[in-house]
Amino acid sequence: MILIALILAAVIVFLVQADWYKKHAFDNLDYKVTLSTSEVFEDEEIFLYEEITNNKFLPLPFLKVDTELPDGLAFHILEDDKKTGTRKDTYPRIIHSVFVMKGHEMIRRRWRVKCDIRGTYHLGSATLLADNIFGSQHTAKVIEADRETAPQIVVLPKAIDLEKEFTCSRYTSGEFVVQSSLLSDPLLRAGVRDYTPGDPMNRINWTQTAVRNHLMVNIEEHTNRHQFNIILNMQARDIEKQIPGPPSARATVELCLTVIASILDSVSGENIPVRIISNTPPELYGDDLSGAFDPDDEIGSKIFVSPEFKGKLNMIDALRFLGQMELMISTPIEKMLDHILEHPYAYTSGGNMVFVSSFLSERMINFAYALRKVGVSVIFYITSASINATIIPDDIEVHFKTYIDE
Repeated sequence: MILIALILAAVIVFLVQADWYKKHAFDNLDYKVTLSTSEVFEDEEIFLYEEITNNKFLPLPFLKVDTELPDGLAFHILEDDKKTGTRKDTYPRIIHSVFVMKGHEMIRRRWRVKCDIRGTYHLGSATLLADNIFGSQHTAKVIEADRETAPQIVVLPKAIDLEKEFTCSRYTSGEFVVQSSLLSDPLLRAGVRDYTPGDPMNRINWTQTAVRNHLMVNIEEHTNRHQFNIILNMQARDIEKQIPGPPSARATVELCLTVIASILDSVSGENIPVRIISNTPPELYGDDLSGAFDPDDEIGSKIFVSPEFKGKLNMIDALRFLGQMELMISTPIEKMLDHILEHPYAYTSGGNMVFVSSFLSERMINFAYALRKVGVSVIFYITSASINATIIPDDIEVHFKTYIDE
């Protein structure tokens, strides 16, 4: 009888503790994440501090914590390489940890996190798995990072060397001396010179050509006061499956944002006012930026026009805006270009255009020619090898991404 009683008591204890841990394992169990900073540039690292606190009297004999980072971030872990006997760097997105926690115990850990891709990230997502003393029944809890309360990190785009990373379609060989300004001003001329292969046809001075009996081109000044605007195409391909929606390929559109950051960085010391125009939903960026046109304008209300960024004082604001920009298409690029041509001064303010896109199409080239008729020059930066245009005219300046490592 005593043996039966002991067995019965053990069974009761087993069932009671199993039921208790199933219902109350996560009671008064706090999980908290904090960050060493809220703003960094791409490829930089931050520290993530993780706190797990068991605020109840009873211990947790088994607690597994899977700490997860969003795409674009990664843990920087040093691991031992068993083959070579050395330590190597690894970059996982998920860390698996197992603990035995006593009552009223806190565990605090510090992780190095590498910020690979521009964007705004909310951290604090984790999956907790608890078990009872005998390990007979797992209980899980998923913690999602709340956009309102979770710690946030803004990864700012890092400027690149555009002259090194991109090559111009007009410059097939040789080296060219460039001025500090991105665009020249056709209204400010410093003289004329002999035509050389690769010069755009729209710079030919026909009067001087007739006088000298050979082609002459205008030498245009680069001015620090010349305003321009940047067009950002959110589409990764000429035809997207879903509009509105995200682009079908993220990498080339991300590179577009890097190019824009590099352009802004190059002109930050010249006090040039710059705006960004894009086919992305304006409502994503607040009521004060919810469309440059009347809400009844079907296309205009879907085109985003940024505030004006000017000089070094606004440079960090521009990078923060780019860091927080979401990859989302609001309207097809063709419709946005048609709307710009219908209201050229509202978009250009008399300044030139830098068109940054993942691909180049015939429609974009025709857009450049149409704006040229109203005195606006357009140059292109293309971040992929996708070219729908069969012929790139000599008088259209296009910069292509280079894929040759030096």
